[in-house]
Amino acid sequence: MSSTYRHFDVQEADGRVVATMPRPDAVPPRWAREATQQAADWTGAPDADKPFFKSPIVFVLPPDDAGEPFHSHNHQPSITWLPNGDLLAIWYSTSAEQGTELTVLASRLRAGQDAWDPSSEFFKAANRNMHGSAIFHDGRGAIYHFNGMGPDGGRGWAKLALLMRISRDNGVTWTPPQAIGPQITGRHQVISGTVMTNAGVLLQNCDAVPGGNGGTALHISRDGGKTWTDPGEGQPPPQFVQGGTGRGTIAGIHAGFVELQDGRLMALGRGDSIDGRMPMSLSADLGVTWTYRASPFPPIGGGQRLVLKRLQEGPLLFVSFTSGNRSKPEAGGMTFTDRNGHEFVGHGLFAALSFDEGETWPIRKLLTPGSGDYDGGAHTGRFTATPTRAEHAGYLAATQTPDGVIHLISSRLHYRFNLAWLRNGPPTIAAEADRE
Repeated sequence: MSSTYRHFDVQEADGRVVATMPRPDAVPPRWAREATQQAADWTGAPDADKPFFKSPIVFVLPPDDAGEPFHSHNHQPSITWLPNGDLLAIWYSTSAEQGTELTVLASRLRAGQDAWDPSSEFFKAANRNMHGSAIFHDGRGAIYHFNGMGPDGGRGWAKLALLMRISRDNGVTWTPPQAIGPQITGRHQVISGTVMTNAGVLLQNCDAVPGGNGGTALHISRDGGKTWTDPGEGQPPPQFVQGGTGRGTIAGIHAGFVELQDGRLMALGRGDSIDGRMPMSLSADLGVTWTYRASPFPPIGGGQRLVLKRLQEGPLLFVSFTSGNRSKPEAGGMTFTDRNGHEFVGHGLFAALSFDEGETWPIRKLLTPGSGDYDGGAHTGRFTATPTRAEHAGYLAATQTPDGVIHLISSRLHYRFNLAWLRNGPPTIAAEADRE
């Protein structure tokens, strides 16, 4: 019997998860089959000094195996690299975001391959909304999976329990799910972007509210995930204004965050705009208190989620969209500079780099393959890429493999590029932009 523990029963009482009882599979799911346990050799990677970019490929693929679920709405992904060189991506699949059919699927991109495996179910308790997921490799062989889970028969994601499990064999088998936030309540909608600090503190971001404004909670574990605290639990909602302060809550939902070199935390989020810009939050006490200010970036909206992470080379990477209006992506543009110093206005998915811990972001690059018709999936649909137009919506997540390649996924597509490509600037396209 397989110990993937992807299916489990739940005992709850008085709005609290009392126990989880795994139901092993007779046949392992696709993502758990034939995964090598040999450590990857990263020496054959792309030259880190040369720009590297590959056109996006689809990672959200329907299952090949009978009996596996796959619904019309696939969304809210997370991705991590594995010690054996594989990538593992997870996301939810549902007919309606509020429904109890909502489940978590997974797919594996095996080392050396250029196509993802067909998907199969990854994590599900029957008749429960499994809203919000994150998967994270701590760099030392432990793969953490965090997930929200609604009450039996409950619709929506306003009240969830917070679950965690761990794999130490490249995502093949997992510990039984543990309710690290057993109370079925708010502040538990998991968002991709788990961080382990330099001191070994594990931090998991979760939406603090079910709506579009109200901020992001930060759950904190100082003992490897055994016990957790939420400094914002029970605190009054902060006022997200320029120069304002609050306890335990980041400005903006779906927030991404990083640890700065001086030990502070910096976060960027969706909604709760400050002076018409995306809000930035800073904490000098590991998320207990935050100060708020406007960032230099445009706000984003429904169907969009940002990425904020530190690259292994040192700079901070921010990935977002030039406009928060996904139905009218041309409503907002951003000025970019090509590698010959010519400026042009671009629209859609872009990346920015900071070399001074988020004070300035001198490199900003449109993340477009330059041509081609694509289906971005949920909230995006079909779009045509041009030198000045990129994907205009999607929930973003990212990981960077030890070979330096940045793997960015949106709601359906997988982009691959490196720091040298970001720094090199796009081709000379100002003249093409003028012709459009």
